Amino acid sequence: MKSRSAICGINLGGWLVVEKWMTPSLFRGINAVDEHSLSQTAEGRRRIVQHRKSFITEDDFVWMATHGVKLVRIPVGYWLFQETDEYVGGLTELDWAMSMAERYGLKVLLDLHGLPGSQNGKMHSGKQGEKLWYAEEKFQRRSLELCEITAKRYGNSAALWGIEIINEPIATSWREQVVLRRYYRNAYKLLDKILPQSIYIVFSDAFMPLLMAGALRGKRAMMDVHWYSFGTDWQKYDNPEQYFRKVQRRARMLKFLQLFHPVIIGEWNMMLEHGARERFVVSPSRKMSVEHYHVQKAAYERAAAHTYWSYKAEHEGSWNYRNLIEQGLISEVEK
Repeated sequence: MKSRSAICGINLGGWLVVEKWMTPSLFRGINAVDEHSLSQTAEGRRRIVQHRKSFITEDDFVWMATHGVKLVRIPVGYWLFQETDEYVGGLTELDWAMSMAERYGLKVLLDLHGLPGSQNGKMHSGKQGEKLWYAEEKFQRRSLELCEITAKRYGNSAALWGIEIINEPIATSWREQVVLRRYYRNAYKLLDKILPQSIYIVFSDAFMPLLMAGALRGKRAMMDVHWYSFGTDWQKYDNPEQYFRKVQRRARMLKFLQLFHPVIIGEWNMMLEHGARERFVVSPSRKMSVEHYHVQKAAYERAAAHTYWSYKAEHEGSWNYRNLIEQGLISEVEK
């Protein structure tokens, strides 16, 4: 299942899992910080329903298919599979997205972005706050059930490329590491019995790629690595080129990681955080960000695939791939 060059794709972020910073209009006038709190109000629920119908339309799938996008990573929350008082269900939209991908010849990585109990306590898991997923076996069992439901519902779709069994887990202790690795093995064993052999089973590096390399073995196992510029100590670099050389070295890391299994860069972005712009005041920030895009993209060709975050957002800028293409700041993938 290896390819000579990386499959290029994008994320449909901010659509079926909403994030306040990506779509601030959804939250305007409502005291809510995440999809869970937004769903506690009648107006919030109404906005979520309308947002899912309008944020991504058939035109977007046409655009992706005609601008070189091959793979679409679709973040989904566990709440999509069943309407509750806590969240708005969304299977209709997910079914529609798979049918659109089939129609326009796109491949899909279904990413279980938010799991019950929250695997990281972050807004993008649905509910900001405590991460209870590791401590409660019921949450882990429910997550396995979601893997099974997803596989049985979409396993025979011509568009399905892979199922990602968890997104960005934060395991800060050895006990949590044990729980996470056990979940990986159980999910793989479950999905391996259901899915066609061409479908990948994707697990997260939990922001520790070297430690997690080989955490899941199997013919269809693939590790997801997310690389952003967040957390960089910019005082270590005298100029952008020094930082870019560090980014270029990721190609060597990818070569090593893929001795164990294929790797996808499931999330990456051209954005350079504020600290970089302050440190390198002599460089126009937009030009520097565009260079950051090209340096990363060249390095990530070592991977099996990479998917940019994100396809679109309400605002222009680095997080809005379609806008970057349409403004001519970056060029589309060769078809």
